[in-house]
Amino acid sequence: MKILDFIEKDGEGKYSCYKTKKLILDSNDQDTLDYDDKPALQLNSAQIAESDMSRKETVLINAHMMKLASTPLFSYFLDGSRHVYKVDDIAIGNRIFPFLAGQIVVGCCVRKDRDTFKCHSVTRKVLLSLPRNFNYDDDKEVNFCRMYCEKINEELGKNIFVQEHGIKIDKILLYPTDGSKDITADKNGYKNSGTAKIQNEMTDEEQLMVAQLCKDNCLDNEHFLIKDGSIEYNASYSNLSTTEWNQLRSNYKHVVGVSKLFNPDLLRDFKGHRLSKTIANLKPYERTKVYRYPASGSQSEFAMWYLRLRNSNFRETNFSDIIKCEMVLEEKGGVLNTELVDLISANLIREAYPTCYGKDNRWANHLYPVFLTESFCKSNYINQNIILNLF
Repeated sequence: MKILDFIEKDGEGKYSCYKTKKLILDSNDQDTLDYDDKPALQLNSAQIAESDMSRKETVLINAHMMKLASTPLFSYFLDGSRHVYKVDDIAIGNRIFPFLAGQIVVGCCVRKDRDTFKCHSVTRKVLLSLPRNFNYDDDKEVNFCRMYCEKINEELGKNIFVQEHGIKIDKILLYPTDGSKDITADKNGYKNSGTAKIQNEMTDEEQLMVAQLCKDNCLDNEHFLIKDGSIEYNASYSNLSTTEWNQLRSNYKHVVGVSKLFNPDLLRDFKGHRLSKTIANLKPYERTKVYRYPASGSQSEFAMWYLRLRNSNFRETNFSDIIKCEMVLEEKGGVLNTELVDLISANLIREAYPTCYGKDNRWANHLYPVFLTESFCKSNYINQNIILNLF
């Protein structure tokens, strides 16, 4: 029996599934224009967040730093990826909601030496994202979802193929359906809300994987981690409890977030001018000053700077080979050591070679080990036809 049939049968009239066309909701990676930035926190003024407080717009990564970077600083590389599917519409009472499913993969690769690059750890989950109205026991949401998930897996386990391949539903997530103007005003509001729950699960797993690396003493002053994308996590966009989430923020001393897509107008420089012109005019191997940026939904702060990776004449735009770099400041009002920033920047420049030219149209601002980690994560997906056929 498929999942939709099981839910209708088990619900005894509480739920009706319409067997509508199944859709893949992911935008193509090659076409995405979304920024990793959180534009709601744009600042009117900027503070320098590195030990060298000199008021100059840019810093060139010199030959000395490039030589120091010949011994790699980065040993670990982490990326998260997700696919989301609309598998049906489900009627609960007199209301109809989208029924979503998703896959998330979070992977970490380790490089021991120049000849050894391999998987360190990987987490894969298959998720259901349903409206909160699906829970008919409001006081026990966690237990309801866990127990209902067990019932679905028991039914799926009767299928020999599913059993042999170890396929299961790892978690049921309930998205909000009331009390939000955004949700009710937007015809896609419920779908976006359900997708956000799956996205939150992915970012939670990214943080949990960093926490495990710290617990295993993998990260230190000589072994840093590159996290693909922003590390500006927000407690409001998490499926974890506030206590669990707050404990995870102490694990980022040796983590650098690197974003290929960013909003160049996010920050202002120390003169109060938009930083976009300075970023666009960066010379090869040059970076901006490091600026302080407040974290969303918490008291912590970030150090943020922009770096041009290449000396290339083949740029589609002036931002094509620039990355945004982020680190968590250990204390409010703290600064990063400028020598460390320069060393990290030199290492990031070195990580850009060789290129993945022709494999990804973002090659110009791709770091090669991050590209390998992305490719590894995508290789761990269950075929989408198998997922859709579960319903």
